[in-house]
Amino acid sequence: MSRLVISILLFAVLLLLGGALAQMMVRDAGVMMLTWNGWVVETTFWTGLALILSFIVLMILLAWVWRKIGPARLLNKYRSRRDQKVAKKETLKAIDSWLRGAEDQALQSLSRVVASGGSDRLPAAISLAIGFTHADWPDRCAALVANDPELKLFVKTLQAERYWQMNKHDDFLTLMQNEKELNVVPWLRERWWQAMLIQGKSVQLIALVNEAPNLLPEKRHQWMINAANEAFRSAHGKADAVNGIMKSLSKVQRQLPEIIAAEIKYLISVNQHDSAFKRFKALMAMPDQIEQADLVLDIQVDNLVKLNFMEAKQPSQAGPVYCRTLGILNLKQQLWGNAQSWLEQGWQLADRSSGVQLANLFEMRNMNEQAAKLYKDLAKGIFPARQVS
Repeated sequence: MSRLVISILLFAVLLLLGGALAQMMVRDAGVMMLTWNGWVVETTFWTGLALILSFIVLMILLAWVWRKIGPARLLNKYRSRRDQKVAKKETLKAIDSWLRGAEDQALQSLSRVVASGGSDRLPAAISLAIGFTHADWPDRCAALVANDPELKLFVKTLQAERYWQMNKHDDFLTLMQNEKELNVVPWLRERWWQAMLIQGKSVQLIALVNEAPNLLPEKRHQWMINAANEAFRSAHGKADAVNGIMKSLSKVQRQLPEIIAAEIKYLISVNQHDSAFKRFKALMAMPDQIEQADLVLDIQVDNLVKLNFMEAKQPSQAGPVYCRTLGILNLKQQLWGNAQSWLEQGWQLADRSSGVQLANLFEMRNMNEQAAKLYKDLAKGIFPARQVS
């Protein structure tokens, strides 16, 4: 009620003031004259006052509009939106470069993100990389993909990493096989191949390694050798298993020394000793392979044939494996002097196995003092090169 009375009183006062002002304007309009640089403007006092007040109100209104929609404000908004777009784009570039192993490019993109004032995309991505074992991780994973589909590769990579860390190799392999784009992640691809070795899928791995793009030649070679060795090892004792392995290898790969050595061990395991000896001869015909001479010891062909072949392959500077092999072959032929000579050469080259064979030979020949000293040196780990004369 009091507010109504106050409003009525104020309205009455305004009416009285308006009426008084109207009487003043009627009785004496007054004169206002403005001059500037030869120009003269003459009007009534009340009209001039109204114009001045209108001008002041207009200036205030223009100042308010300038502050709200002025060019500086619009420019700042434009720059802010532009920087946000740049930061978001560079964040995606940084993540993709990191996934592909281009760390220098990733760092450059992150520098642009910082220069642009940061991006909401980066903390969202980092938050997903934390807490793999939390129960809500799959939900957070799905939410990020729904909100930002461009990060799908990053999310799938984290899913694969989670399976790997939790030793869920079956789930890991299934994801890698279904999401082919994950092959572009070098470190993830190598874990994929390692999981295949663990799961006994070596033959399939050989094909994957041969077909993998953007792989350094030395890495391709090493992975192919690892896969082939594991495939041959898994096939030991299985006569028909070698066919699938050979089909997965090219003609050039079949002639690699490491592949031939693995094949020889397999042929021995299935009692194909003549074929194994034939492949061994091919291996010895290659340069710098003489130190794989001990493969011949497990091949069950005539010992004299093996001895004659190895003597014909004697290098100018025999290594420890060759010396030990010749010593054992001579020992089997009961050529004690030759056996001792070769085993002593192997022992002088710090080959422990040659030392053991030599000690056994001393014992067989009743050279007990030499045998005892050699056994003592072997037990203490003293090699000829360390002995003080």
